[in-house]
Amino acid sequence: MRITFVLIVLCLLMSGAAHAQDDSGMSPATPTARMTPAPEATADVIALDRPRAVRAEVQVESAFVRARPSEDAEAVASVFEDEIVEVIGRNLDGSWFEIRRPGRMTNLGWIFNQMLDWDFNPEYLPLTDLSTGLVGESLDRDPGFAVFLLENANLRRLPLIQETRVGLVPIGSTVPVLQRNQDGSWVFVNYLGVEGWISNYSTRPIPNVLDVPIAPGLPPLVAANIVIIPPEIQQAQLDRIRAYVNEQNAFAVQLASFWFNVAQGDIMPCSPPPFVSDYLYTAQDVRELPELQRYVPRLETANQYLNTSIELLTVCGAFDVDVIRVARNNAINAQNIYDATVGFLDNVEALID
Repeated sequence: MRITFVLIVLCLLMSGAAHAQDDSGMSPATPTARMTPAPEATADVIALDRPRAVRAEVQVESAFVRARPSEDAEAVASVFEDEIVEVIGRNLDGSWFEIRRPGRMTNLGWIFNQMLDWDFNPEYLPLTDLSTGLVGESLDRDPGFAVFLLENANLRRLPLIQETRVGLVPIGSTVPVLQRNQDGSWVFVNYLGVEGWISNYSTRPIPNVLDVPIAPGLPPLVAANIVIIPPEIQQAQLDRIRAYVNEQNAFAVQLASFWFNVAQGDIMPCSPPPFVSDYLYTAQDVRELPELQRYVPRLETANQYLNTSIELLTVCGAFDVDVIRVARNNAINAQNIYDATVGFLDNVEALID
């Protein structure tokens, strides 16, 4: 009887193990294997090879999703305002995102990124289209590094400011990075097949820039004369320009939304919003925060876009849809410049000691 009892208990234990599963539905052998921690290097590789999908919200009434990142590509689906999508990749210049519906395994297609409301860094997305829009040197793979342009940047033959210009990378682009110079102050990029060097002054910082392969045969680094300005003076000037940019940016967002509503059929009111004020600065301001020399001309361009968009507000009534589209695009262009300037100011503030 004792032997029989032991056998019965053993059978019951084996039967329970045969039916035991965790929440994922794995077999009993799998939980035992999962108890052994994986090496850290393996976890890092998995994190890099399978980036977590980020989400965005559709901000237009409706938009086509296309088979390729191009307006000429076949429309394969539609998305609608306030719909949430997962963003899983970018094209060669970052102007298009590859998306899928949340929880789906198959990709939906490509959408112009201006159709979405998103708050992630697109340079961290994988490059999932290597050919659409290509006009020059092709890439055989995603190099694993990319950079986001905070302003228009000249492509140069060598990493020197006086070098020959070979192209221009527009503000808001996200481009693959192939190599860097000695200290990472310049990166060698591919913009739709045109290759050249851009200064990191025009870009959002690459956190691991020194992991980018260094280019061979580089010219020596150029030493710069540095004038030290007290940090409190630099901070005061930075706070002043940031307050101005934030105010103008909020106005541009409201103006773009206003023109969108007009495009949907609203009648133009006869009371326009307040006119844009000019940003006033002096030579002393520029001396105290030299970066203003780079920012103020850009802000003047943004204000021109904004003023052009505002001009139509002096007339009430109905407007041609093409005229409205131009006014809205001008407001969006101004908004993009203000957004980029805010990013630059954040970078400058991080350097104030």
